[in-house]
Amino acid sequence: MNATDSLLVPLVDAGGLNGLKHAALGARYRFWRDEDGLRHVFSVYRPDAAPDYPDALAVVSRRTPAGSIAMWAGPASHARTAALRMRGDEIHIHVFGEENAPALRRLMDRSLMGRNPMERGEVPALPRPAVQALCLPARRHAA
Repeated sequence: MNATDSLLVPLVDAGGLNGLKHAALGARYRFWRDEDGLRHVFSVYRPDAAPDYPDALAVVSRRTPAGSIAMWAGPASHARTAALRMRGDEIHIHVFGEENAPALRRLMDRSLMGRNPMERGEVPALPRPAVQALCLPARRHAA
């Protein structure tokens, strides 16, 4: 398992645009590799500026020194709420074109089938982050 593999969403960060890492376009686009190993290009937005395109998959991600980690995936119309709840740093959006990208379409269909409580209008209780749940505050005293 790599540092950028997500335990929640079957997507792996595949980097930015080659040759444009320091230019404005380099930060604007990101590649994600799906469970079939195919790379897909996503547009990167701040959580408060992400558009809600009708036929688009949104990925809420957190930035780490090793790359982005996918925290949630679903319709772009619910991405802002998910980013707020998951404390996401960015929203990455892939607009479906003529080639539907079957693995990405499965992520969209999974959330539309009602498996995602946010799609049903419910407010699920999110678990505490694993690091927070496993690390209890240390009580050290000077010897």
